[in-house]
Amino acid sequence: MTRLAGRTRTREGTVECVDCGTRIDLIGEVKMGQGLTCPECCTVMEIVGLDPIEVDWIYDEPEYEQDEEQETDW
Repeated sequence: MTRLAGRTRTREGTVECVDCGTRIDLIGEVKMGQGLTCPECCTVMEIVGLDPIEVDWIYDEPEYEQDEEQETDW
């Protein structure tokens, strides 16, 4: 059974790790944006597609740090 309207897939599937290629079995409910970790290489990924199920590296928003050179004491 597949339920895509709510961005959820409730059947089993298999994906490959984007880093090492290990096959990862997904069982139960799979949601868009759901995170998963490869049991072999510990790469952190997220579900980016449901039909078919696809994964990609999980991207965090970059943290911008203020450079010390840019600081100005007025």
